[in-house]
Amino acid sequence: MNITKLRKLWFTISGLLILLSFTGVSIFGLNFGLDFTGGARWDIDFEKSVKVTNETLKEFFNKQKVLTQDTKIQQSEEGTFLITLQDLDDKTIQAIAVNLRETIGNFTEKSYRKVDSSIGASFKIKAFYTILTALGVMILFVAFAFRKIPSAINPWRFGGVAILALFHDIIIVLGIFTVLGYFVGTELDLPFITALLATLGFSINDTIVILDRVRENIRLQKAHETFEDTIEKSVQQTIIRSINTSISTLLPLLGLLFFGASSIFYFILALTIGIAIGTYSSIFLAAPALITWKNWSDSRD
Repeated sequence: MNITKLRKLWFTISGLLILLSFTGVSIFGLNFGLDFTGGARWDIDFEKSVKVTNETLKEFFNKQKVLTQDTKIQQSEEGTFLITLQDLDDKTIQAIAVNLRETIGNFTEKSYRKVDSSIGASFKIKAFYTILTALGVMILFVAFAFRKIPSAINPWRFGGVAILALFHDIIIVLGIFTVLGYFVGTELDLPFITALLATLGFSINDTIVILDRVRENIRLQKAHETFEDTIEKSVQQTIIRSINTSISTLLPLLGLLFFGASSIFYFILALTIGIAIGTYSSIFLAAPALITWKNWSDSRD
């Protein structure tokens, strides 16, 4: 299959995925987790004799005057709830715990975690700048690494298509998790940001492998070969390696996804989706985009 000749198809697929992602974010919004919003989170397990539901707990917290739009009550199994409340002081939380036992029934506190709202806001800003910094450093590195590319092709284009692929990966993963956040309550937290950064690292590595082969083939390009021929040859020479690398990475991730602890499920899911999308963008987006960019530039000269 000639991958570069079908580049309009790949661009259309990527464009639709990005459009759907932006649509999902605009409709559903980002479901930020405790790390970014601040608040208190309880993981509690009621005794088997206690009959309790989500509605029962909502009614209780409403009477305690702490039920807000940020309050989240998730039931993992019968009698077990993960409760997220607004940022409250420790004395208020302790009083609520006493009232909860007296009003509804005894429970075991499996875990309790609190994040100050100001710290959460700081985490959100730092996460944003961390991703931007990573992208900026990557484009500078790629442009520097490919600085000896002939000026007619322009080394900055190599950095540009690499960053295009990275933005593509981030937006699609974010879009998927936005939809999951709306329908199943998946949150964007620090582990999710870690998964995004890992995705960027994997994707840029895969992209550089292909672009490095492009650089070598440009140097060895024969008189009858076009730039598109060189790009296609480079993709074909590296596609098997890229796919094999991705599969060898995805297999253990899938094992963790299906058989690992539930506490890391969404972190592993973000990694799995990110690596799959990153492999696609390296092969079907970054390299073909070089051809489109050069053709567009040549048409203006």
